[in-house]
Amino acid sequence: MSETPAMLSETPPEGRDLLSDMLSGMRLAGMVLFRAEFREPWSIVAPAACDLVRLLAIRAEHIMPFHIVADGSCWLNMKNEPPRPLAAGDAVLLPHGDGHGLSGRETAAAVEVGCLLPPPPWSDILVVEHGGAGASASLVCGFLQCDELLFHPLLRSLPRVLRVAPGESADDSWLGEVIRHTATEARRPTPGSRSMLPRLTELMFVEIMRKHMRDLSAEDAGWFAALRDPIAGAALRWLHAEPLMDWSVKELANRVGASRSVLNERFRRYLDQPPIHYLARWRLQLAAQEMKAGQLPMKAIADLYGYETEAAFSRAFKRCFGAPPGDWRKRQDRH
Repeated sequence: MSETPAMLSETPPEGRDLLSDMLSGMRLAGMVLFRAEFREPWSIVAPAACDLVRLLAIRAEHIMPFHIVADGSCWLNMKNEPPRPLAAGDAVLLPHGDGHGLSGRETAAAVEVGCLLPPPPWSDILVVEHGGAGASASLVCGFLQCDELLFHPLLRSLPRVLRVAPGESADDSWLGEVIRHTATEARRPTPGSRSMLPRLTELMFVEIMRKHMRDLSAEDAGWFAALRDPIAGAALRWLHAEPLMDWSVKELANRVGASRSVLNERFRRYLDQPPIHYLARWRLQLAAQEMKAGQLPMKAIADLYGYETEAAFSRAFKRCFGAPPGDWRKRQDRH
């Protein structure tokens, strides 16, 4: 890669709130889709995110379904995993948009969620009633949508399911309030609810991310664990603060006060790759965002992100993301 000028950070990297930076770059938008009253026996299934987008007739690149149990209890069912019990006050988020099911405690034939919804579009929150005449469970169901993230280490490091049960620790009190407030607004709408609910779901997502990071053990790996590590976390802040700098492992190690071998070991321990490989992928993600947001020629984007030729940029982009940048850009234009 050719040398490029450094991008100056607005705050010192050691104090940089990298989690906020990453979340803002996702361009999150939340939506409560329906509130449901399910009565025993009952069971529903929802498709994977790519099919759910088509079912809901929405324009979204990636969606993350969530469910809040307002009253009662139920089970979350995922392929190749044991059922997870959900109780009143719990919330569950599926960051990768996996297909999944929800059911009561009694056995029932599963019904596809699309069969319970009227044809779109919908002007307000839907109300879904389903099941028999037994005990009831009240749920609030929706999703968060975000930009297509070709390389986004935050999402990649999340598990298939994030279940939160506020009240298990003192740190969860605020999350519990957000979940309860979201459920109340959805079940008993008042003036302004349609404006309030998307913001509440986005706040819930951010707080779930913070809780996930707090609850990690010393043995865990991934981006959140790396951010907590004093060496890997400091290196991440420098790389994200100045992604266009012509970094070497030696220079980065000097900045964080560690040897090159220790720095490499920490990155491989948490992120399964050396720091310069991580930086190369992050630059390609930034280049993709530039292609989507502006009209810069491909050669200018290649120059900006440190590639000597447009061909070298195209090869790197295709190797990392599976399609040439020109093809990817055309696909974004069609959206």
